[in-house]
Amino acid sequence: MGSIPIALSARNFAPEADRQNWSARDAMETFESRLRLVTRQLERSPYLAGQRFTAADISVTYALMLARRNGGVDLGEAEQAYMVRTSGREAYKRALQSCQSTKAWLARASGV
Repeated sequence: MGSIPIALSARNFAPEADRQNWSARDAMETFESRLRLVTRQLERSPYLAGQRFTAADISVTYALMLARRNGGVDLGEAEQAYMVRTSGREAYKRALQSCQSTKAWLARASGV
């Protein structure tokens, strides 16, 4: 899921002629491939590690949020339900609050 910032940076900040360059396309294809893996896992269990909420869920939820908010990526029902499930957990909220730049980005994204 770590490729989404590369793809989104190219789409949102690169000069128009460079927005769909090879690196940006490759990064988006990698993200889409990883998203399919996440979707398959969520069809079997509520979290990436099965029944347990882990740091992987924090990381993937953040990547999905970034992709949806800044990349216009449409997420399916399983991914949306997963995001609600994970983002409502206290551990997820604490993780986001621990990073000042993330807090600022979330505030801007939500209009606060």
